[in-house]
Amino acid sequence: MADNDRQGSGAGRPGAEGPLIEIAGAAGIVLWLGAVIGWWVSQPEGQGPGLFMALVLIGGPLALMVVLISTLRTLRDLRAEADRLHGALAAARAEPKGMTRPTTARAEAPRAVPMAEAPQPVYEEEEPVASELTLEDYLRALNFPDSPDDAEGIAALQAVLDDPEAARLIRSAQDVLTLLAEDGLFVDDLVPEPPRPDLWRRFAAGERSPATSAIAAIRDRAALGTVAARLREDQIFQDAAHHFLRSFDRSLPAFGEYATDGELAALAETRTARAFMLVARAAGSFE
Repeated sequence: MADNDRQGSGAGRPGAEGPLIEIAGAAGIVLWLGAVIGWWVSQPEGQGPGLFMALVLIGGPLALMVVLISTLRTLRDLRAEADRLHGALAAARAEPKGMTRPTTARAEAPRAVPMAEAPQPVYEEEEPVASELTLEDYLRALNFPDSPDDAEGIAALQAVLDDPEAARLIRSAQDVLTLLAEDGLFVDDLVPEPPRPDLWRRFAAGERSPATSAIAAIRDRAALGTVAARLREDQIFQDAAHHFLRSFDRSLPAFGEYATDGELAALAETRTARAFMLVARAAGSFE
């Protein structure tokens, strides 16, 4: 799917505001090096600092500058990721101008996901009916819009937020993605192994076995260690994570019943599914 190709290229990754931090940091480093070297060579012969002291004068402040630049970049990425998620959801709830949604039933429209159990009214074929939540909408929403300007992603998110059960999953996923970003973890950077639609179908049908545990295909040790520590030490993160895992698990049976193998593979590539793989494995859900 086009959305997933975009995702793999990192289109949704925060921190694209411009290299101002890097430019300022590089300028500071050059100025400091110039000042130290200029002072050193200006000293009378035999009275300047020794080589060791010169390295300390140069290396100490440089190390502090590098740490400062790294910290500022992490804060910038965190702020951008939170703004992207909150902005996309706010834009979706506001139904952006110039965006239209189909209002008539079509014979070749994408198949709908039966997210609610309440009976649906029956219409004559020619009568206009409200659009249903489609599998395509559902997958786009689970991947979240790449930015507040992603019209297709926002339209899909709006459609999903109209369904209470699906909206619960989207909001719990947003909470977890935002909390992960606080630790500098962005799921766009955590590329899983190629998805196995057959295992996802078995997992969606309720099978829990060593074979189906392979769907948790994110194995980045550093990321898993960070999430495991947060689950042990942060009660807020723990509550949000377990709510998200339950919501994702509840959503799978209906999706797996109607999805094709290609759609199950696309599900595994979404940001929501990547968060599920990471958090579930860190929580020991597949052991």
